[in-house]
Amino acid sequence: MFTGIITDVGTVVNLHEDILTVNYNNEIYSNLDLGTSIAIDGCCLTLKEYKDESLIFQVSSETLTRTALNNDHCGYVNLELPATLNSFLSGHIVQGHVDSTINIHEISELKNNMWNFKFKNANSKYIVDKGSITINGISLTIVNPLKDMFEVAVIDETYNRTNLKHLNIGSAVNVEYDMIIKYLEKINYDN
Repeated sequence: MFTGIITDVGTVVNLHEDILTVNYNNEIYSNLDLGTSIAIDGCCLTLKEYKDESLIFQVSSETLTRTALNNDHCGYVNLELPATLNSFLSGHIVQGHVDSTINIHEISELKNNMWNFKFKNANSKYIVDKGSITINGISLTIVNPLKDMFEVAVIDETYNRTNLKHLNIGSAVNVEYDMIIKYLEKINYDN
């Protein structure tokens, strides 16, 4: 489980077949036990090994098919370690199970160093005004939902601490819809 609060932006060194190599900047990623779960752009991946100060992951074909890790990626990934029982839950409950990708439709810089990102091709049944959503592993709040589109307001701190600053209009991003909404849907479907 994660919280959607990004602790580092890593650089993708290589994605060759099913092996992803990522450089990190924050020392909290040094000396982790092999097998540790790490969210990479919101995808829960298992640390396979360290090599030359890089994190190495094996990526399943399901992950490559379902996520933006393999779609003209910007080269920078958001990193987050899993929450612990002592973690401060600043974001929301994030599983690290990407539902799909969606695309950035519009990026606007607002006053007071804020940004507005508009996304399209979202699954409208999971889009709730003021609800939580995870974009590339970042816990964000939905505003102005309309059919398959919605917006998020991004403060300067989040913009500068994540890979959002490296994305462009049309970029594919990983989306994980709020877990509670998905469970409610399942309950309603089964009844």
